[in-house]
Amino acid sequence: MKRKLLLTLFLGYLATTSLIAQRANLDKEYFKVSYVRLPSNPILDNAKRTYSSNERGINLSGFSRLNSNATLDFRFDFHGTKIREVDIRKRKREEKDKDGNVIKTYFLYSAVVDYKSTATLTTTNTETGDTFSSNFSTSSKYHSKDFNSSYAASKYYNNNRHNIRDNYRVDHRNYFINSANNGVNRMYGYVPRTTERSEKFWIIATQKHPEFSKHQEASSALKTIFNKMQYDLPLDEIAQEVQPWIEYFDNVAARYTKEDKKHRKVRYASYYNNAQIYYHLEQFDKSKAYAEKLIANGYDTKDGKRFISEINQLKERLKINELKTRHFEVITEDLSAEPEVQIQQVIMAGTPKEESEKLIAFLINASNDTLQTAINADRLKNMSANAMIDDTAGNLSEILAKDHKKMVLTTGDTYDVITFVSIIANTKDASPKFAKSVYDGKNVSLYEHMGKEYVIFLKSETEGISTMNKEFVFGFNKKLASFCVNCDSLKAKVEAGEYKNTKESLSAFCKALDECIMAK
Repeated sequence: MKRKLLLTLFLGYLATTSLIAQRANLDKEYFKVSYVRLPSNPILDNAKRTYSSNERGINLSGFSRLNSNATLDFRFDFHGTKIREVDIRKRKREEKDKDGNVIKTYFLYSAVVDYKSTATLTTTNTETGDTFSSNFSTSSKYHSKDFNSSYAASKYYNNNRHNIRDNYRVDHRNYFINSANNGVNRMYGYVPRTTERSEKFWIIATQKHPEFSKHQEASSALKTIFNKMQYDLPLDEIAQEVQPWIEYFDNVAARYTKEDKKHRKVRYASYYNNAQIYYHLEQFDKSKAYAEKLIANGYDTKDGKRFISEINQLKERLKINELKTRHFEVITEDLSAEPEVQIQQVIMAGTPKEESEKLIAFLINASNDTLQTAINADRLKNMSANAMIDDTAGNLSEILAKDHKKMVLTTGDTYDVITFVSIIANTKDASPKFAKSVYDGKNVSLYEHMGKEYVIFLKSETEGISTMNKEFVFGFNKKLASFCVNCDSLKAKVEAGEYKNTKESLSAFCKALDECIMAK
């Protein structure tokens, strides 16, 4: 009786062990692949794979960049960053004791501002004669830190608004350029790609399963083999090295023939892995055969359907590119660069270099007539007594500040014509110049000239004063204090060194001075 009981227990143990051994938990094992991503709108003639662009951040993979006469031309126009009304938000805060009783109530204030930027990319394909535009738009919401008063929150934003807007403008512009670059490369570019986390094998992870050790060995070996894959090398060597593991997975599938879930799961891993191997060997008919086995196996039919869909899409992409493989050499070169000495000579000769950003502007002349025009960003920074603009026909012409009142851009920036002696323009006498409005008060204004020089303009006077002149350089606080007539508290702050010769600090000073004059 005892021997019979022991035999029954032993047979039960074997049955339980057998059941455990057939369980097959699967783990994802990622591997590296490398290939050339093919374009949706290819330029088939390699000799015609040329492009030009006014934006250096746009780079077309597999093409040669030219200055002009290219097959593809990409014109990037950034339309600027618009600012909505500043919202000073009020939030109630409570402090409670350990019993939950409110012992203190107070409010916090913060500045919230929306920034919105837009841009356009115009693509011209001289081979097909097509021209089309892609529009870009993005928004960001700025939240300042918390302050104890609405005044403090508003003051902080006003003192820093130029830097805040400039930061969003740069971020938005870079985002648009990246988006435009990705878009043109998807359409036309031959982009080498290497990825290590998007492709996977299914490997048995249950240690007691009979195939565990061999599956782990297969995983390690296949990852090592695929790690050799390069986008510009043929696949023959890899195809030869993976063959024993294809045969192994076939052998496993042939041995696990039952229709229960455990066996179908093991077959699923075998079919999936071989479909994956053949897909990346670009042997699509064989990959499709294993995808169909995945569907017939019934464990996870959607993977089989996905393989078939991806195979058909890739075969179609190869067909329109008139290629048999995604593995070939990609040559990308920049033939647009000019020697530095030649660029310097062009600038010295007075001919503007090609700029990266063209802005729409409205020019108001001395007779109050308004003319729509355009100006490139770098030229904008260099405006002084004159400026180079583009008319509606794209012709370049020179305008003189003395004949105009202001230039208003669609970005929201305004360039007034004011009279002053410029240090960086090296003018001995006061003369009319274009200067960017930084702060425009009723009595006091601050301007930025050529991106570096700041000019304080009292509207009771006829000329502005550059903060680069020697009186400011050798006695900044003294000179600044001389403006504070009958503004003793502001003068005390100046003499205490609270203001600096920076855009934000000078803007804060001009606003405080303007408020003081209005209060008198």
